[in-house]
Amino acid sequence: MRKFLVLFLFVFAYTNLSAQNAKDVIQSCVTAMRLDKLDSFKTASIRASLYLQGQKTSIRYFAKDYGEGDDADTKLRFEMSSMGNETAIVFADEEIFQVVPKYEELDKEDIGPIYQIMGLLLPTMGISPILKDTTDELILTLQTGTTKFNDKNCKKISVSLKEKPDEMIQHLFFDETTNWFQGLEQPYSNGSITTICSGFKRKSGYVYPTTIKLLLDGKKMSEIEIDKFDVDINIEDSIFERKK
Repeated sequence: MRKFLVLFLFVFAYTNLSAQNAKDVIQSCVTAMRLDKLDSFKTASIRASLYLQGQKTSIRYFAKDYGEGDDADTKLRFEMSSMGNETAIVFADEEIFQVVPKYEELDKEDIGPIYQIMGLLLPTMGISPILKDTTDELILTLQTGTTKFNDKNCKKISVSLKEKPDEMIQHLFFDETTNWFQGLEQPYSNGSITTICSGFKRKSGYVYPTTIKLLLDGKKMSEIEIDKFDVDINIEDSIFERKK
């Protein structure tokens, strides 16, 4: 699901892998979590719950490939339900449109929070395509020694702009024992935003987190729990059509 994965690159986009040791760490993660399996999945379905400010939102996510390889076109459907309010948004044919509660064409600027939620559903999706990135706008630095992250011994990779190598824009963490991706930290002037992955499971060889927490300065902002993740299942074409 190559084009499907592109949506989740906001975490890792434009990262330079010139530092061989950092590249090796990420490649070890790709191998350990079998992230290469993502390219082989023709369909994917996720059922999850988002907890934000004491409110629960039910989420359903569908993706389906049309075509083969790099020429495949992927259609997506994202549904949310909370307190009796339902929303369904479709990404198809290079367009974005809402089909529930009513049909409406949308721009990317209209659905910024939706992109963020989709990116959190399976944050490890961004690691596999990054190995193919050839840009040099950012650099990766593998920190020496062991770093504690979410009570685990981790390898830490710091990311900075090439023009400002001493100004870190994010840190990536990988379990020293399993090589699985554990999360990331994005520092800002007065604190940090942290994403923590846990509760890992396997689906057709692919390892994914079932719990993803978002923390602001150490305090939990939101949490996503993935209740069910299916791949290569039958998904009707009708759910991507421009109607309810």
